[in-house]
Amino acid sequence: MATVTIKDIAEQLGVSPATVSLALNGRPGVNEETRLAVLNLANRLGYRGTTSKKAVAPQGVINFLIYRKSGSIITSTQFFTRLVVAVEKAARAHHYTLTITYCDGQDQLASCIAEAAAAQASGILMLGTEMEHDDLPLVASAPLPIVVLDNELTASPLDMVSIHNLDGVWQAVHYLHDQGLSDIGYLRSSVPITNFEMRYLGYTYAMNQLHKKIDDTKVYELSPSIEAAQQDMNALLERGCTLPEAFIADNDLIALGAIRALQQRGLRIPEDIAVIGFDNIPLAEYAQPPLSSVEVPCENLGKSAVETLRWRIRNPKATPRNVATGTELIVRESVPQQADPLTENS
Repeated sequence: MATVTIKDIAEQLGVSPATVSLALNGRPGVNEETRLAVLNLANRLGYRGTTSKKAVAPQGVINFLIYRKSGSIITSTQFFTRLVVAVEKAARAHHYTLTITYCDGQDQLASCIAEAAAAQASGILMLGTEMEHDDLPLVASAPLPIVVLDNELTASPLDMVSIHNLDGVWQAVHYLHDQGLSDIGYLRSSVPITNFEMRYLGYTYAMNQLHKKIDDTKVYELSPSIEAAQQDMNALLERGCTLPEAFIADNDLIALGAIRALQQRGLRIPEDIAVIGFDNIPLAEYAQPPLSSVEVPCENLGKSAVETLRWRIRNPKATPRNVATGTELIVRESVPQQADPLTENS
């Protein structure tokens, strides 16, 4: 069988080899539709990248099942493209072939799992960002090893690999407080998922810990995309909504949309209002001003997911594991950055 090259993928999709290279390496400069098309075709053709090492016998096939219950979260942000790249890289490092399946809604879930089993996949990694408790019975009955990625549903009988959502927002609240901002509001997604619930819980926990009263008139719901969040924020501003000194948002897209609306009203970021997002998507760094955001290390998340599935394949009867990946607040110009007092006095 001939080796699949970047040029082969580019020719089939009608794009340049440079575009394919950017997509395969998770680099900016490629729209999300093209990036996913490249990743899908690369996996379908068995693209293995370039290497000078001696070929190693494949370990089997991992099916990456992307579950889109609403689709409004997974399809709208660059975070998930980065995650697909990270999972593919981790699978390749352990000599697994990765296949990608899109499952649109609970009605397709059983058949998607059955197809992976019929194809003799070694196991399934399920992107469960939009997964809810009522999906658990179907997934738990899968006839092959399965690990849920990017969800932390409570009382789950499955192995779960997730993000430290609560701690990420806790860091953001404490950073703003340390900069002298005590009036901190929150921008929630109008589409609820477990990650967002945990992030809001992190906000309430940190505010209570700091003995700060949560003002419900400064907690708003916005749609989880830039354009729709901008429209929603504009509507709130037109109604004369009360603004805090700072907002923390469920994700970067909500934060960026809100910033656009605030700037249209002549408000300065961060002089008039500070903003922090979550996910640290590539757009965050290039926003005006650059957006402070809670970084989720996708490479670590993908690696943990693949390693947890490998462990489950070897230990089919073991107690389910819950693995959480840490987060880090990336401070940029959308928040105040007061000098450290120790530095000022030195």
